[in-house]
Amino acid sequence: MEPLRAPDPVRCSPLQGDPMRALITGISGFIGGHLYASAPPGGEIWGTYLNADPGPDAARALRLDLRDAFALEAAVAGLRPDLIIHAAAWSRVAFCEAHPAAAREVNTGVTATLAQICRRRRLRLIFLSSDMVFDGEKGHFGETDEPRPLNLYGRTKLAAERFVAELRELGVIVRLNLVYGPPRYGGSSFSEEVIRTVRAGRPYSLFADQRRSFLSVQNLAACLWEIARGDFSGLIHLGGSEPADRVVFARKLAQRMGLDPTLLIPSSTSAASPAVRYPRDNTFNLALARRILKTPLLNLDDGLALEYP
Repeated sequence: MEPLRAPDPVRCSPLQGDPMRALITGISGFIGGHLYASAPPGGEIWGTYLNADPGPDAARALRLDLRDAFALEAAVAGLRPDLIIHAAAWSRVAFCEAHPAAAREVNTGVTATLAQICRRRRLRLIFLSSDMVFDGEKGHFGETDEPRPLNLYGRTKLAAERFVAELRELGVIVRLNLVYGPPRYGGSSFSEEVIRTVRAGRPYSLFADQRRSFLSVQNLAACLWEIARGDFSGLIHLGGSEPADRVVFARKLAQRMGLDPTLLIPSSTSAASPAVRYPRDNTFNLALARRILKTPLLNLDDGLALEYP
């Protein structure tokens, strides 16, 4: 298949007129929760969840099974958003490998349904994809590099991207690198798993040979709301400005949180379960994001200071 190609970039600028009306899927998850909590004032922002009620702080939270196409269509018809940000997904690589039907249904099938709804109603759709669409062979991946996913999670995300790409000017595909920070309403993150495990006095094994562009979740949310307020369409990569392997990141995190770094145990992607393949260098080329966004992409020290003050 031909790789997805980023269109000529459009510089994001605030939209004029009525306040934003947006629907965010998956606000009981890690990224969706931060997006909902950081929504710009003055708009009408709704969020969906399924199993984990985000609580009273999420005043416009709607329990909705996104796999039910009729219920999803009815919700969109009733809420009348101008924009949908699709953050809901099965994102655990090992889970997706063990439950391929569930992963395809949620990660690809739900996205296809949302794309159909947005096409019929002329709504903008911002879809959160993943660096896992790449094989990790060369690193510094840009928007024009051909995806070659190694695992089922990456394949489900790549398949979903193609439905969003068909929306043309209504579709935005945002590939995210590894996002860290504390949860807002629910979900977890790599950084929280490290903190929880090491604080309990247990060793934490992590890949020393996997490089990522680690991205603060609050930094990500600011970038996404800037994209939402603008008129960019197409494909864009978002990540932190300082690539690192997991051990380097975890040691910086441990130093900041006062944790015992000797409990961080380097391992190799080759030692992982043979049922799951992990890319080694999925760092991003962020030239497009730097060109069109006013929000700066943070390095590790600044991002960790923002998330764990």
